[in-house]
Parts: sequence; C-alpha cells; structure tokens
Amino acid sequence: MNDSKEYCPYCNAALQGEPIPKELQKAYGTSHFTRKIGITSVKVDSIHKWQCPDCQNKWDRVYQLK
Repeated sequence: MNDSKEYCPYCNAALQGEPIPKELQKAYGTSHFTRKIGITSVKVDSIHKWQCPDCQNKWDRVYQLK
C-alpha cells in the first residue's frame, strides 16, 4: 500500500494517523488512518468538509491536500 501523507492546508500539520494493520490495509485501501475530522450535515449524506484536529480550520472536501 502507498503511504497516505496529507497535511493541513492552513497549519501544515501532518494528518496521517496511525498505521493500519497490514492484514486490514486492503479493506481500507490505504496504509494509515487519517487524523482529519469529517464534517457532515443533515442535508448532505456524506462528508462535505474536513477539519484539522490541531488548528480547527475547515476546508471543502474537494480541496486537494499537498
């Protein structure tokens, strides 16, 4: 699995979480959990924004992380 390094577009904090156990990586489709907080609403039945757990800033889901 590829490394899933991501960074907050505001404070540049690393958003890559703990490694996923090797035997579960295929099911998750990635090598690490994420630290990003997904924000949903009643109107939208999916994540529409992300939030950084460090600086608390939010950005649209379509924003491409570095």
